[in-house]
Amino acid sequence: MASCRDIKKDVNFLAVQMMSECFSFLEYSPLNNQENVLDILHDVEQLRLNLLYKINHPKDNANLRMYYRQVITQMYQDNMELLERLNSLSGIE
Repeated sequence: MASCRDIKKDVNFLAVQMMSECFSFLEYSPLNNQENVLDILHDVEQLRLNLLYKINHPKDNANLRMYYRQVITQMYQDNMELLERLNSLSGIE
């Protein structure tokens, strides 16, 4: 099982990758989607903060291995949803 430190690094890495995708999209896309991309950027940062909070504050009575597995699963699912939202703005599917 990965350590908490490794999970935090993964969370931060995925957040930075999503933010760079959003900034690239802002740079090379029409201005009419700018507000939607800024909303996605906000959601990326909120997701990062929420996941880091969950990693730093596990439930007291939880099986830690299962708890962190659920956090990792949530991290991947939510990042994929945000990436799909970004791709839907450009019409690429």
